Amino acid sequence: MKHPSALGVSLLILVAVTAAVGPSSANGNQSFGVSYQALSAILSKASAKDVMDSYQRQTNTISLDRANLDEPHLLSVSVPGGASLQGYIEIDGHTRVPLGTNSEFVDVSPYLSESITRVTIVGSYSPASASVAIAFNGPNTVVQQQTGGTGRINYQLNLLVQ
Repeated sequence: MKHPSALGVSLLILVAVTAAVGPSSANGNQSFGVSYQALSAILSKASAKDVMDSYQRQTNTISLDRANLDEPHLLSVSVPGGASLQGYIEIDGHTRVPLGTNSEFVDVSPYLSESITRVTIVGSYSPASASVAIAFNGPNTVVQQQTGGTGRINYQLNLLVQ
């Protein structure tokens, strides 16, 4: 089980304090101020890496028709020419496919079942100013996602077969 980061715990505390100290509270501003100072102290120790790792995952969920499970369901991950890509594609936490230098194609149909299949793409690309294009093509389904500007990718595609 993954434990929450200090940043995640701090944000939860902020939400709880904000909910508990409403405008009707007589000393709400004072209580909130003390909590805010404590939260600021914790957040100042959080690194940018903590923020990126904890809160920059993009997620999409797609519903697929079970009648089409035997047809190809292609996932592609690519960066433009001149950029490089490193990392992996993970399917349901088990199968890992390394990402190539600038593109990778995977047919995920052998991994699909009548449930949710989680496809996670994790890695880095350079230069950081480049972008990563993710495309999923299946019967009657086309999804395209593009992200860029950070040098890191953390993307999850949930494939729900019904």
